[in-house]
Amino acid sequence: MNEEELKKRIIRVTVIVVICSILLCVSVFCTSKYIFEEAHKADDVQMEVEVKEYKSRISKQLDKSAQILTTLSKAYEVGSILNNPEILKISLEEANKQNSFLTLAYIPVEGEGLLNVNDGETIESYTLDDCSEMAQEAIRKSFWGEIGISKMFDSPYHDTKIFIYSVPVYQSGKIVGALAAGDTLEIFKDIVDGNTVMGGNGYVHIINEKGEFLLRSENTLVKADMSSIFDGPYMSEKTKTDARLALENGESFHGNFEYEGKKCHFYMESMDFNGWYIFCANKMWSSALSSGRLFLVIIYGFIGILFVMLILLYGGYYKFRQSAGNLIRLAYYDQVTGAKNTAGFDEEFQNFLKKNQRYSVAALNIHNFKGINDLFGKKSGNDVLCFLKKTIEENLKEGEFFCRDSADLFYVLLLDYDEKIITDRTRDIIQLVSKTSAAFGEYSYEISIYSGIAIEGNRDKALVALQSIQNSHYTDIAFYTQTLYEKTRNKIEIESCMHLALQNREYKLFLQPKNDLKTGRIIGAEALVRWKKPDGTYRYPNEFIPLFAANGFCRDLDMYMVERVCEQIRSWIDAGIEPIPVSVNQSKLLFTEADYPSRLEQTVKRYKVPSSLITLEILEDVATDDLEHLNVQIKLLHEKGFKVSMDDFGSGYSSLTMLYQLKIDELKLDRGFLKPVSEENRKRRQIILHQIIQLAKKLGISTVAEGIETTRERDTMLALSCDFGQGYLYDKPVSAGEFSEKYMKNG
Repeated sequence: MNEEELKKRIIRVTVIVVICSILLCVSVFCTSKYIFEEAHKADDVQMEVEVKEYKSRISKQLDKSAQILTTLSKAYEVGSILNNPEILKISLEEANKQNSFLTLAYIPVEGEGLLNVNDGETIESYTLDDCSEMAQEAIRKSFWGEIGISKMFDSPYHDTKIFIYSVPVYQSGKIVGALAAGDTLEIFKDIVDGNTVMGGNGYVHIINEKGEFLLRSENTLVKADMSSIFDGPYMSEKTKTDARLALENGESFHGNFEYEGKKCHFYMESMDFNGWYIFCANKMWSSALSSGRLFLVIIYGFIGILFVMLILLYGGYYKFRQSAGNLIRLAYYDQVTGAKNTAGFDEEFQNFLKKNQRYSVAALNIHNFKGINDLFGKKSGNDVLCFLKKTIEENLKEGEFFCRDSADLFYVLLLDYDEKIITDRTRDIIQLVSKTSAAFGEYSYEISIYSGIAIEGNRDKALVALQSIQNSHYTDIAFYTQTLYEKTRNKIEIESCMHLALQNREYKLFLQPKNDLKTGRIIGAEALVRWKKPDGTYRYPNEFIPLFAANGFCRDLDMYMVERVCEQIRSWIDAGIEPIPVSVNQSKLLFTEADYPSRLEQTVKRYKVPSSLITLEILEDVATDDLEHLNVQIKLLHEKGFKVSMDDFGSGYSSLTMLYQLKIDELKLDRGFLKPVSEENRKRRQIILHQIIQLAKKLGISTVAEGIETTRERDTMLALSCDFGQGYLYDKPVSAGEFSEKYMKNG
């Protein structure tokens, strides 16, 4: 080999070495960059998962405190504590000793309550107006049947900021007040002081929407005295701006900062109430990339040894992929059952939709799953969930998938879209679960499943169908329909604007005449409500009255209608017109309120209207609860000059004993007595009607026949000696203005 050839070989080897070195450096650089980016993502995912876990712990702590108050309120509901101020005072003091709240108060809807401070002092004559503005907002929520949690405010009794929980207190099915307990964020200190965040390297704090620290972990990363995350030179101005914007919009946010020359990152997520956020901070790469950092050290230490580097690269990458897989399982799978969670389901669902296949989504739920947990414990409850997961899994076709949402709610995507096939498949699962669960585990407990199904719908629609049979044990499968959606949307729409409609006086007074059957002369009227929307169209009573009866808003509406009736009678008197009596419907909830007669008296006095012109109509179901209490209320109403009428008598399971037990003034016979029937049934009804009317007359109770539409019906009731009639034969319900113009002209 000559010198020239040797030089060529050296040059060739050098070029190969240089090229290999460049390729190696490029490879190391690209690989390192990829690992840093993936590890950063993994760190972010891990931080999000752990923040959600701490958020859950804090929520459970809040739920625990709220449950204590709820349990105490239940004791007040069934006992007579609220009626005895001394016992109520002792009860509050003892309850506060047991639970160590800073304050514990009972605030009635009307009247004066008590406040116990944790040093033993009890403040009497304590009202809602005595509370701070923040506390009042929370307590008012409880007056509407919700659990309220206030924002932080300065305690007038302690040198610290506090917040309150508030729960409603019921008596006889109605809300009479609220229990409110004050506490500091120190109750969460054990949670935020935990040393397991991000493998022991991270720290969590609680901040508000301004970034101010409400509660700092004792293991805080930044040791400086800071009142806000924006204090100090640690964050860049851009990060501060972006973080403030996220806080203003209630959004989650990832960011970075530097402390003592080390890069750190953080993640903050809203706790979904009071503007509180969980703020988690960690040194960059101190958790997910611990193996990655070691890997990079090895790469830079052995950069000249290509073979070893490749092995280390493969090993480090494999390790990282393994860690990423664990994080994915945390992010997309339910930890109790091993099934996918909703995040995993939704991702697979979006990919499935791209295939343009027909499908259905079913929601499955367990009747009274809470009862299983309460009876047998959480472990048995988890076993039931795993059993249900296994049953669903074994009954899926290829390509179908499912998830567990929360508690006992599962969603299943089925590759069927025929209603009968889906019903059969779903019922097979329901029956299999019920049959197998009868001897499930060490306890004998039959698990009852119900399901809502949306053909070619989504989880939300399936849930709407499920909720439509939530409290029914007679229907176990329901399908989503547009009608069901409209019903749900209409319910939400009505409830969202019912209070505003009351403020804006959208509920209009309509009147229907009540006539003497003998002479045809008008002797009174019945007040009826119509809801006139801002666009001029009407909602009719069958659209909203049943809903208001269910949610309790009927109490406010009925008292509002009394006001409108008094207002109308006052206008007749002011115009020199002799007024006629007007009857107005009143719900059973009002009769359970001790101050109901006094409130009515105050109303008629405010309008200077004789109470004798007001007849209060009650349905017969009012008398099924507590006849003795009802008679006490009726007696008080009579003493104040009001009259009481029983409406729709005979529409339910009326008892003739009501006629002599209740001291009513008027009996309105249900229009069902006048429905066309066979001759035999007609005679039987007339016999019953005759006896009822005669009995009422002997008891001094006047009778009114409702729903008279023909002269034959009028003549029938007249022949039976009924006193008055009401119905379309005389007139339909008309607006108060039209009624006055038509029937109440002076002279």
